[in-house]
Amino acid sequence: MAGAGPTYTGLVLEGLARDPGRVAIRSGSDALTGQDCLDAVHRLARALERAGLGRGDGVTVLAGNRPEALLVRLAANLLGCRVAMPYPDAPPAEQVALTEFAGTDALVFDPRRCSAAAAGIAHALPGAVLFALGPAPFGLGTDLLETAADCSPAAFEPQYRPEDVMAVRFTGGTTGRPKGVLRRFARPPRPALLSASTFLLCTPLCHGGGSSADLALAAGGTVVLQDGFDAGAVLAAVERYRVTRTYLPPHLLYRLLDHPLLSATDTGSLRRVGYTGCPPSPRRLAEATRRLGRVLHQTYSLTECGPVARLSPDEHLDPRLLTTAGRPYPDTGVRVLDGDGTELPPGRTGELWVRTPTAMAGYWRDPELTARVLRDGWLDTGDLGSLDAAGYLTVAGRRDPMAIVEGHNVFPREIEEPLRTHPDVREAVMFTTADPDRLERVHAAVALAPGSRTTAEQLRRWSREHGHARCTPDTVLLLPAIPLTGLGKPDVAVLRALVAAAEAGRADGGTGRAPAIAGARDGV
Repeated sequence: MAGAGPTYTGLVLEGLARDPGRVAIRSGSDALTGQDCLDAVHRLARALERAGLGRGDGVTVLAGNRPEALLVRLAANLLGCRVAMPYPDAPPAEQVALTEFAGTDALVFDPRRCSAAAAGIAHALPGAVLFALGPAPFGLGTDLLETAADCSPAAFEPQYRPEDVMAVRFTGGTTGRPKGVLRRFARPPRPALLSASTFLLCTPLCHGGGSSADLALAAGGTVVLQDGFDAGAVLAAVERYRVTRTYLPPHLLYRLLDHPLLSATDTGSLRRVGYTGCPPSPRRLAEATRRLGRVLHQTYSLTECGPVARLSPDEHLDPRLLTTAGRPYPDTGVRVLDGDGTELPPGRTGELWVRTPTAMAGYWRDPELTARVLRDGWLDTGDLGSLDAAGYLTVAGRRDPMAIVEGHNVFPREIEEPLRTHPDVREAVMFTTADPDRLERVHAAVALAPGSRTTAEQLRRWSREHGHARCTPDTVLLLPAIPLTGLGKPDVAVLRALVAAAEAGRADGGTGRAPAIAGARDGV
């Protein structure tokens, strides 16, 4: 029933079969060959089928970066099931809510880290079948691995059709509940599969890095799984397994650059270090190129449509391009529109609309939002940006965080970039709050280099001197690190709470526990 034409699941399974004797997945001391993976996928598919699951059913996988999570996702897709993967370390209440929202008929969970959420899901969805990836505590579900061990590893006929929904992928949800993006099985051949490589995945399997891992397997390569980011462990794996590709969002790339063992580690095998997710620091990108070589590859992409634009390793050698997101892929259209839908000329900032062959089918259970953002084949990204005369795209930030200060629009990059030029600043993020008169206030959260003595007052003065006067943040919040959501996005809700706590602490004389903060009321 899989039909003609390339499909996402079909490409991954074909890649595993291309060289079945090679090591396809490494995880800790375990090494699974392509044939081991195929046998496991077919056994797991039969185990799920025995439980009554089939085409069109919803399967939620709640687990970290372990091989079984990747393989059971493929098995469920082989059956024609729709798969959702919430972030495994989110609060249990959020995991329960997203699992319920995804229309779950069966839950597959890691009993070592997700039992609390599984218990909540069993209560909220009494009709859902529960499977544990190993012995389940308190009889919470069936041991799927034990059940699958008794099933045949013979090839299982795919039950999906290209037009079926393959996955519900959750967006970052930095300002509200994550949205569910629908992805179909049909997959145009973009971007082109790279030749066999060794890909290190140290970010969640449920997010963008997981797609890169799938494509590495589809190309006949090897995936090295690490369950969580640790800079030292990443460096050790790069050297030991001769890793050629990895994915490191900017905040993780910075931690790698700051690790004391980097200079002593052989990273010569690296050919591509991909990054995306939030605006990077040009200074730190230049440092990464200097220390790692011509390996940086930026992609501007969205869960809703996949890759839109790219900045190649060689383009990272031009300092003028480090504030851009590169140029659109050849098969991608990008428009910059004003509020009335009129296309703007080069250099003008407006709303970004894109058209790609891999655009989503829509939002899960939200036809109204789908109709608003998908129009005549074009997707409203929710981002603001501009195109220059050479076609390079600059992303100014999300439309929602844009602030209006004294009648002028202030974009995140106008706040963040002057701060990032300070030699002690590692990361800077703009966010907004509303005062009692409903006027917007602009804030900056800043993470400094270890040992820095730079004060919040000094940074606010620096921002005023190196940027536009109206783009000086009302407050500068100093933190040891920028708080992030589970998917690596700045956690705006936490930042707003920190500002409120810091201002309350300053108002009552301070307790010594609030983060350092400087603001306009200090006369800086």
